[in-house]
Amino acid sequence: MKKFLIKISYTVLPVWLFLVSMAVYLMVTGDNTGDLMRLALIKGGPEYRDSICLNLLPRVYYESVDNDSVLRGSTRDVLVIGDSFSHGGGVGKEGDYVNYLAHDSERHVAVYTPQDPTLSSPMQIAYDLLKLGGVDSTCIKNLVVQEVERYLVGRHIEFTTQHTSLAHLAPVSEQKAAPASAKKEVSPLLRVKDYIFYHCFGANPIYDVKLCQPMFGGAQPDRLYFYNEDVKFGIDLDEKATHKVKTCFDEVIEMAAARGVNLVIVIACDKYDMYQDFILDNPYPAKTLNEDIERLMAPELDRFVIVKRVLHPLVEQGVKDVYLFNDTHWSPASSRLIAAEVAKKLK
Repeated sequence: MKKFLIKISYTVLPVWLFLVSMAVYLMVTGDNTGDLMRLALIKGGPEYRDSICLNLLPRVYYESVDNDSVLRGSTRDVLVIGDSFSHGGGVGKEGDYVNYLAHDSERHVAVYTPQDPTLSSPMQIAYDLLKLGGVDSTCIKNLVVQEVERYLVGRHIEFTTQHTSLAHLAPVSEQKAAPASAKKEVSPLLRVKDYIFYHCFGANPIYDVKLCQPMFGGAQPDRLYFYNEDVKFGIDLDEKATHKVKTCFDEVIEMAAARGVNLVIVIACDKYDMYQDFILDNPYPAKTLNEDIERLMAPELDRFVIVKRVLHPLVEQGVKDVYLFNDTHWSPASSRLIAAEVAKKLK
């Protein structure tokens, strides 16, 4: 036993002490606000988040639902289906566009919450709910479907009209309530693993480029941090992908019309796309997916809110923090502008 303890003292114990020390160090010195901060531990500080959150709405004005039988329980003005941009991405639910939409329009807004909104395809969920009869004009007047540019092409390519994405969903008469998804916290030791992996092995998923002018508050106003998938996905649309993107939109639009529901589609612009024209010596390809969607869906463009069209003029004018410095999402001030554009298309 003594030999075992001695062996532990100079093998496992030092490693454990190192990991614990690193975890404490990162907790004390690292900024855990913003999804980019958590991934790459960008040097920043909580004071940036505090400055952004000064004028947030005091409470969340919408409700979350997770099955179609609940949706049909009463009439709602608006149902939102989306990814993290519609589920509190950025500074939290008090600052997202859905909260401003509900508050400023004074409408009854519900958000459909699948078990993992970050992995779900909003257009697929919308089609499935419509086809299964969980959403129609008797319970929902307006359906807002939001999807982020980064994953749009891949999700549209996988889109199916066989309503298989929601395995737990049954017809309304057979539906049982689905359990609410649990919030996952990032453990201190996992952050140590990420720090070592990203900083020592060159696998950092966050790209860092210099801008031609200050565009953010905080200590690094002319630095742009964005997720590497912004330039990995949705850059080039070949003939097959173009057909699938348009087909997915057309199928959901047609199904919403059949159910008598007013459909509004929100395309969330990638952070890279929003700022790509202001990157010095930009080594990455130009992204034109928003413009491609406008061209493809020109006859139906009145039902779209192309976020790039709403927010890019502000970036051109030099407005700071249109998107968050430490996060992939837009700021609460931008949320309010987007909510106003969505509200114009509601019936």
